[in-house]
Amino acid sequence: MVDDRRDESGERGWLGWVQLSIVAGIIVLSLVLTAWLAASSGPAASNGEASQALAAPVEVVLPRIMQHTIRVETTGTVRARAMVTLTPEVGGRVVEISDSMRAGGHFEADEPLAVIDPRNYRLSVDRAGAAYADAQSALQRLEAEAVLAREEWEALYPGEPIAPLTALEPQLQAARARVTSSRADLEQARLNLDRTRLSLPFAGRVADTRIALGQLLGAGQPYGEVYAVDALEIAVPLSPEDLARIAPPEGREVELSFEAGAAPSMTGVIVREGARLDERSRLITIFVRPENPERLQPGLFARVSIKGGTLDRAVSLPASALAGLGQVRTVRDGRIAPVEIEVLDRPEGRIITAPFDAGEGVIISPLPESVLAGPVTIITEREN
Repeated sequence: MVDDRRDESGERGWLGWVQLSIVAGIIVLSLVLTAWLAASSGPAASNGEASQALAAPVEVVLPRIMQHTIRVETTGTVRARAMVTLTPEVGGRVVEISDSMRAGGHFEADEPLAVIDPRNYRLSVDRAGAAYADAQSALQRLEAEAVLAREEWEALYPGEPIAPLTALEPQLQAARARVTSSRADLEQARLNLDRTRLSLPFAGRVADTRIALGQLLGAGQPYGEVYAVDALEIAVPLSPEDLARIAPPEGREVELSFEAGAAPSMTGVIVREGARLDERSRLITIFVRPENPERLQPGLFARVSIKGGTLDRAVSLPASALAGLGQVRTVRDGRIAPVEIEVLDRPEGRIITAPFDAGEGVIISPLPESVLAGPVTIITEREN
């Protein structure tokens, strides 16, 4: 029994020594391999080849000087400068109505849109005419009497001044006032008769109407809205920065296109700018007069391209070249060199700058912060 235990203990000790020998062999082999690899790399590990292996790859563009026309791309809304209320100046029943008197209808300047029954107003003209004729007749009689009164006075009292009452001067003043008043009444009656024809002094479109044949209209009451066709304009909100890019805005040419082909593309001209910034949006509105306003409707959205000035010497770069607000990174002697630039314009996806020294190229690929102080190698070089 004791012999068996001794045999088992000896076997365990032998296995332990075998395991220790294997571990020691692995450690020795690792050390040998490490030393061999270090020796095989040789002294070249510290020369320029290692530096080249650690250089960050970058993509650059070689910018060229060119002309550039500044453009501001934005949106606007068609609107009428003013909506005019359809308000008859006299009351009465509608006896005629134009085919244009419906929502969306076009009408010409001075076209009668509706006619109110004129018969009562014709009678008023006749009455006012008769009163005016009577006042004139009374004035003429009184003037003749005044002449006779002066002649009689001169015959009785030669060289003596005549009293105003004797000369009928107060009566003449009253008679002349009645003539003036009756003439005004006649003009008013004629004006009211003319106003039975509801018309407007401009060509336009009807936005809304509540006037129908046979309807009794009240003077001064609103019955719809219209707008002048030539008063349509496009309101375009701009930031102060964009406004500065096209300054001065008045007279600038504008290209217009409209949503879903609702109207044909056309040109326009900026006619004025708003007087103040919007308090909430911090934008200022400019107003564009379109080339063919008769093809538009208020509320239509427009895509607006405003042509600004032309830069004779400018550099165009991808927007990815910008590193900060006014800086790009160039390559000089295999290293990154930051350059301050003047950004003149920002069209979609690009930046336009004043000319600058681009060195071996402007970096357009992203760079981690860890490589900004280290060497770089150009892997792609292309003309901008």
